[in-house]
Amino acid sequence: MTSVTMGHRAAALCCVAATTFALTACGQDDAPAAANSNGLEATQIRITNPANISNVPLHIALDEGYFADEGLQVQADIDLGAGSTVEAVIGNQVDMAWVNLGGALQPFSEGIDLRLVQISDHGKPGGMEVLVKKDSPAQDLTDLVGKTLAVLSPSTTCVWLVKKALLDAGKPVDSITMTEVSPPDHPVVLESGNVDATCTTDPTRTVMTSEFGARPIFDAATDGDPELRSYPVGGYVVSGEFADRNPKTLAAFQRALTKASTYANSHPDEVRAKLSTFTTADPEIAEKVVINEYVETSDMGSLSQEVQRVAEVMVETGVLREMPDINGFVFEGDGTDGS
Repeated sequence: MTSVTMGHRAAALCCVAATTFALTACGQDDAPAAANSNGLEATQIRITNPANISNVPLHIALDEGYFADEGLQVQADIDLGAGSTVEAVIGNQVDMAWVNLGGALQPFSEGIDLRLVQISDHGKPGGMEVLVKKDSPAQDLTDLVGKTLAVLSPSTTCVWLVKKALLDAGKPVDSITMTEVSPPDHPVVLESGNVDATCTTDPTRTVMTSEFGARPIFDAATDGDPELRSYPVGGYVVSGEFADRNPKTLAAFQRALTKASTYANSHPDEVRAKLSTFTTADPEIAEKVVINEYVETSDMGSLSQEVQRVAEVMVETGVLREMPDINGFVFEGDGTDGS
């Protein structure tokens, strides 16, 4: 996979920001947001997020009125088409985006001013697996050396976990060729033989194992880095400017989301039912998927250590070129409880 240099990426994002400003300036109100009873700097948050298990609490918070209780109007599921989520945040097309943790750390390490507002969930056994065809001779990850693995993106969770596992097995980090393939296409590229394996998450993982007979040879939660067996999957990011200007708004978002996450962890049946309403998973597949452990705290400071460990593994495996300042990356709120 090719990488984007810091200079090229920063230049591209600046162009996006400038273009977006030119297109949207006429529709923006430069006056301060109207006062509200919750004391928030802004009451509206526009979010782009994939239709995945990680975002079920977001939909619960919307449907149950948790955001509204905090004085927030949240617009989720904004479709960017083929656009980059990070570029959309920096360019003000949206205020917030859900991104896998590696996908947020990489641009931040390249100088893009992002803040991680909330980690959404932690992986559980079976939730992310390297899959091969049922008649494949491969029995473990080392059997894929010299072969091709389909992944979501160059910095996605599976990439650095697989590379770390290869290192731990005494193999070069680049001994498996990784190619970017959208998860819905994983069944096709595996069955056709275009790739030798896929690294796939639910609900697509369940479709592949139950309907196509795909077989796992690596589990991210049980075979990955021992310090990251309950790995942080992803979370919600905003621009540094948005975070600096709206700390109370983001703290309110954290409170509503963690309330929904707590509810989701204790109501797995409702999570499965919700999943089939905003993803392509039908109810039969939703009944079989692995539900991640949703994060029930908005104290991001307490989660900094695992973010630090992810960054260390990404540097060790060459996904990141240098160690980023995690303290500058993690948003820790305004210190209020909203009362």
